[in-house]
Amino acid sequence: MTSRTGTRSRAMERAADVATYLIDPDDSSVSLHARNLACAGFRGVFRHVAGTLTLDRERPERTAFAVYATAASLDTGSEERDARMCGAAFLDAGRHPLVSFWSSSAEVHHAGLFRLVGNLSLRGITQPLVVDAVRHERARGPQGPELVTVAGRSVLKRSEWSPLRTAGVEAGAWFAGDDVELFFDVCAVKQEPLGWRP
Repeated sequence: MTSRTGTRSRAMERAADVATYLIDPDDSSVSLHARNLACAGFRGVFRHVAGTLTLDRERPERTAFAVYATAASLDTGSEERDARMCGAAFLDAGRHPLVSFWSSSAEVHHAGLFRLVGNLSLRGITQPLVVDAVRHERARGPQGPELVTVAGRSVLKRSEWSPLRTAGVEAGAWFAGDDVELFFDVCAVKQEPLGWRP
């Protein structure tokens, strides 16, 4: 018969293998890169992001990543372009204020490199998305909390969320092509587990 103490000990050991991290909005970003008719391309950064990361050291394929960005916080360096991209032709931020990605599984290649399989929600539509990512762990100072950084990249098709639109030069030449690269550069802070209650 398994003792109550032994069951509790194994539960605590298992809990120690699973860690939850909160994304630090001041040290993280979600950005996109798209081609432009007038030049090689442009980049936009979502200034308001949040999310969580869960790492299971015993079963790394259970790694879970969720990140949320406020659509209206997109900053491309041009107020005119920001207004167009946050408008109905692309993000439609007025009706769909969040851009969200959450993983459902992880494919671990080798130390630090993995592929997140999940879903992206954009313009109120959810589509599958695969993110190739690399993870690094570091500490914030001698006695600071454990940090994890994740850098990920994916490519989405604009036509899966909205009709493909290509503006002419007279209209600002703001978009060309269907592919948009997404980049996730996040720093997450480890959260202390809740204390065990007998």
